[in-house]
Amino acid sequence: MKRYVLFYLNIFLITLYAGETEFLSPQKQNLLREEQNRYESEYEKLKYNWIAPINLNASYGYDKSAIGEHANNKKISASVSQDVFRSGGITYQIAYADAKKTSNKIALDMEIASINEKLFSAILNYKKALRQKDQSELNLKNREIEIFIKQQLYDVGKADITELNNALMGQSSELKNLAAYNYALAQQRYEISKISDINPDTFLLREFALTKESDYLQNNLELNYARSQSVGNEYLYGIAKSSYLPSVALNANIGYQDYDAKKLSNGYDGGFYGAGISVNVPLAYNSSATIEEAKSAHLKQLADVVDKERSAKASYAQSLELIQNYRSQIEITSKNLALYDELIATIKAGVDAGVKTGYDLQTLKNSKAIEEQTIKINEINIQLELAKIHFALKNSKDI
Repeated sequence: MKRYVLFYLNIFLITLYAGETEFLSPQKQNLLREEQNRYESEYEKLKYNWIAPINLNASYGYDKSAIGEHANNKKISASVSQDVFRSGGITYQIAYADAKKTSNKIALDMEIASINEKLFSAILNYKKALRQKDQSELNLKNREIEIFIKQQLYDVGKADITELNNALMGQSSELKNLAAYNYALAQQRYEISKISDINPDTFLLREFALTKESDYLQNNLELNYARSQSVGNEYLYGIAKSSYLPSVALNANIGYQDYDAKKLSNGYDGGFYGAGISVNVPLAYNSSATIEEAKSAHLKQLADVVDKERSAKASYAQSLELIQNYRSQIEITSKNLALYDELIATIKAGVDAGVKTGYDLQTLKNSKAIEEQTIKINEINIQLELAKIHFALKNSKDI
């Protein structure tokens, strides 16, 4: 019985990181790769968004007056107006880009983890349905024995039709259960095929380990995403405030022009340039409302972090309760198996002595096998809870 009590040391369940994609289909991997590329491009755009563009301009004009004079005017130029001070706005912009990059990375990890959880839950549910199907087939064998015995007793007048009918109805109900388990197997195969090329019949799994509550709360993906969003909103609040404070910009332009109607004698070659500094003090009617809106968004996100931490604690506690319940059921069933062993030994002795039938012995053996499958099903139930905890966490290599 020890092997059932210590089942969690011997189950073959794979250990993988929430951010891994190796078990996913090539199509899923490609989609996630493109999503990562989009995030990285967004980061580059946000980080350097404060740098002003250089404006290039080229023009050509032809003038003709009423007295017959005419001239060609050709001009090419480049200009820029670059903010060099925004009352901290530039620093906030760069910091926000970094925070947004962190949020996007966590969001991608959450997406990968969610897909992996669906995949491994489907595999585990597939294996669970296999065990339930085995149980159903064993139950049907016992039903067949029961029907045979009831039929014999009815034929000799030692049982009424109600007993035989109940046995037949029990068999019918179990046949429906068997059909349901076959459908569940097909459904889980379908769910797996949508995500991966894994064959659930041959894929070997290793154990998912239980994570401590402190590590769960520290490395929870959803919590960390909310925290990163809170940091990003804090910088957005800073950007909103700074956009209504004084800013300083450096202005510059350079170019060349050719105006052939006026030939200058002082050696001017047509080039020109200019530089200057401008100070901007925005006075906007809705500045206060805009700043307050950004502040409220930041405070709401802080509240969301606290709320999600509470939910994470509750979810973890619920999983622990379920795991403990499944372990208790395993312990109880393991004790029942010891009783079955004693009964089987007693019945076998009776069969050998000719005072018991082989049907009794086979029924007990089937019942014991059903209980053994119950242990395996509860082991899988525990793994489903551990998988839920595991895939809620970020890649342990990043911890």
